Amino acid sequence: MPTRLNPGDADVAFSQDDVLPSIAAAYTPFESVTLRGSYSETVARQTFKELSPIQQMDFLGGDVFIGNPDLGMSALKNYDVRLDYTPYEGGLVSLSYFYKDIKDPIERVQRVADFIYTTAVNYPEGELNGWEVEVRQRLGRFWDELESLSAGANATFIDSEVTLPADEAAEFSQPNIQVPLTKRDMTDAPEYLYNLYLTYDLEQYGTRFGVFYTVTGDTLTAGAGQSNGRYVPSVYLKEYGTLNLSLSQKIRENLDLRLQGKNLLNPKMKTVYRGDEIGGDLTKTYFRRGVEVSLSLAYKF
Repeated sequence: MPTRLNPGDADVAFSQDDVLPSIAAAYTPFESVTLRGSYSETVARQTFKELSPIQQMDFLGGDVFIGNPDLGMSALKNYDVRLDYTPYEGGLVSLSYFYKDIKDPIERVQRVADFIYTTAVNYPEGELNGWEVEVRQRLGRFWDELESLSAGANATFIDSEVTLPADEAAEFSQPNIQVPLTKRDMTDAPEYLYNLYLTYDLEQYGTRFGVFYTVTGDTLTAGAGQSNGRYVPSVYLKEYGTLNLSLSQKIRENLDLRLQGKNLLNPKMKTVYRGDEIGGDLTKTYFRRGVEVSLSLAYKF
């Protein structure tokens, strides 16, 4: 039920002190091979949007989001292992594994009032792990004329899971809903990421250019919800690709001209309701992301 807020009713104050230890080590059994490992503890902070208890929309006609002033920070324990192979200068092949143990992960879920909206809540625990493969190559290795040109690619495969609060899991098991659910994917954690990029750096002329193409796999954007026996399935953003470029040209010693383009392919963005109980995927929204172009002058002093 919408509530009229008086001045100060939406103010949120939050303070927390943390000790965040970390340790890292590197081992080089051969000149071209390096094995790295690290452990660290970090936090994930709430955003202003996630804390503000007011109705918000990213664009006209978009989903309604209402912040949660009781939202707390997440605590993460991070484990990382990486193996690098550099057969020669300008060449790299890398394989890494990562694991994150998360307490009180911040999750976006759907709620039903007079309308369906999304909000942020803390779930008891979650984990995220995956593999990343990366290849980088300076093309001058094969042809001197391409010395300033570098190409690279990487692929990341992610497996994530969060545990639902006991009271929320019990609600999904009600006789009129009967959708047993105790764990689900983590929000904003895509199934995979693929990146291709090409960079050009002509240092003597102060010219830098880069083009980047990224494919983002299916991503949970809002978990399932229910209210008074009304069940709302999880919402996923389907796979999409983006093409970005950047160009920087030094004009004077401390003056740079920069051109940036984002989402140049104007990708189609499709969100779907997903769940076995509804027979798979049902389209929720379908739109174009839009193209962004910016031109700027930067002066350093």
